[in-house]
Amino acid sequence: MLRKILKQLRQNICFKSIQTLIALVFSCLIVCIIAVMGFLSYYVTGRVVEKYSAEYVMQLVKQVNYNIQYYLENVETISKNLSYNMDIKKFLEGNSSMQNVQEISQYLNTFVQSRSDILNIFVFTEDGRMIANRDDVKFKTTVDFKGEPWYKKAIQTDELVISSSHVQNIIEGQYKWVVSCSRALTGVNTMKKLGVLLIDLNFNLIHDMCSKIELGKKGYVFILDSDGNIVYHPKQQLLYSNLKSERIDLILNSSAPTIMVEEGGSEKQYIITSSPYSGWKVVGVVYIDDISDYKSLLERFFLILGVASLAISVLCSVIISRHFSRPIRELVNIMNQVKDGNFDVSVNIKSYNEIGKLGKTFNYMVQEIKNLIKQIQFEQKQKRLNELKALQAQINPHFLYNTLDSIIWMAEAKKYEEVIKMTSSLARLFRISISRGREFITVKEEIEHVKNYLTIQQIRYPNKFDYEVNVDPAIEKYRIVKLILQPIVENAIYHGIRNMEGMGKIVITGEQRGDKLMFEVKDNGIGMDEETLCNLFNRNYYKESRLSGVGIRNVDERIKLYYGTEYGIQIESQLLQGTTVRIYIPIEKAEEDAVQ
Repeated sequence: MLRKILKQLRQNICFKSIQTLIALVFSCLIVCIIAVMGFLSYYVTGRVVEKYSAEYVMQLVKQVNYNIQYYLENVETISKNLSYNMDIKKFLEGNSSMQNVQEISQYLNTFVQSRSDILNIFVFTEDGRMIANRDDVKFKTTVDFKGEPWYKKAIQTDELVISSSHVQNIIEGQYKWVVSCSRALTGVNTMKKLGVLLIDLNFNLIHDMCSKIELGKKGYVFILDSDGNIVYHPKQQLLYSNLKSERIDLILNSSAPTIMVEEGGSEKQYIITSSPYSGWKVVGVVYIDDISDYKSLLERFFLILGVASLAISVLCSVIISRHFSRPIRELVNIMNQVKDGNFDVSVNIKSYNEIGKLGKTFNYMVQEIKNLIKQIQFEQKQKRLNELKALQAQINPHFLYNTLDSIIWMAEAKKYEEVIKMTSSLARLFRISISRGREFITVKEEIEHVKNYLTIQQIRYPNKFDYEVNVDPAIEKYRIVKLILQPIVENAIYHGIRNMEGMGKIVITGEQRGDKLMFEVKDNGIGMDEETLCNLFNRNYYKESRLSGVGIRNVDERIKLYYGTEYGIQIESQLLQGTTVRIYIPIEKAEEDAVQ
């Protein structure tokens, strides 16, 4: 069918380019699809709005019900704690002094002061005595509190009695709206009910809970107690003035969670939840007119969406028509990048036509070239590592021969303590040097290694130098490439201190600087001139100097090989004033299998 339409279009319309044809065809298809999808979406969305609006309101009302129940349960916990108070029980039995009464009043006041939702806490006894949470409270002499509903109901049950909202009229000069919670109280040695505990709750708390719930433009939430009395209503004054009414009888007698009623020629829906704890009913009121407003909003929304989609469809058609030439442009761009030496690129052509196959072949070729380059770099790196290991291997035998000669000489001279000390240091030195073939050890092991080396050298060259190691203990746990300090210290001894007059000193420090570790080896030896300092890292410089051989250059090349060119060694030196060598490496956590 589509082919016939396209053929007819070609016969009647003279297209200047295939891009125009593709744009027109795709525009027609997209417009048709948008029209169908828009109609279906409008129809389905309208039904969904009607269905889930009631469910949404139900969830809000349930949440209000839960919050109120949780709040009242908290108040009940307070009332139980107060009913168990021994001082209050003694007061009920008439066994309290004036000081005890004041202490009880202060105790009650701590609850009022700590909770803004509690206005008053009172204790009333059967024989007419009472305690308030404040000394300035004056009760009306004309009111018999035993005749109050909250008192009579509480004295007849063991449970907490919760009243509906009312004006508290037992206190002179105070006429606040409250919800009263009362509980019967017993004495210490008897279960006889000797009085009642009264907690007046601030009505504004319930008002705030309910007034913040928005149910459309006209919807609201109100609360009934188990007897049908209004606990809260946003238009309570209108109810008392008979200017507004609610179908309370239907709400109390209904077993269904929702009721549809008429009011002033329009419909409204009651959504009812009940609290098994307090017996209160939290009712949400939703006006059907508010839901209908959503339908007109949907009509405008889908109209705007249709117009916008039409414009977008034309734009998308143009973009799609250009899409066919994009793979070729992308392939040319990637080729130019490869020509400039960037091999970390690839052609992302997912089509299976000739251009797609060309792109896949090109990606394969670039990947092969990249692998060859990596292989060459790896082989060069391994070659350099082997060279460095060979140079390092030349140091150990030479140092071992000299140390063993010193041990033999000291043994012949019967310097047994020096023999034991040097032998022990030599064993620990080579134990760390070997380190089970690992290239990395902890900073703590590296410091121990250089200390053992310095101990041996101090015995070999008595009274020639002293040393000091100041390394921050916080960095000892980090991992570093092994044997980077010993070659530096060796150069300081052989080329800086050994040939100087007087006592030499080597100071080794280590600390963390930002995201790097910095080690410093400082000596007061003969130092070096500027020419020697400038050519230390020049492989082609064969002039005899204090840092010739594999010392400084070996350590610097190893650090750069393992960590990168931004790390390595910095040297400061002046002739006859000493040398300072600083080593910078990155911070790495130590491995769990480090040498113990």
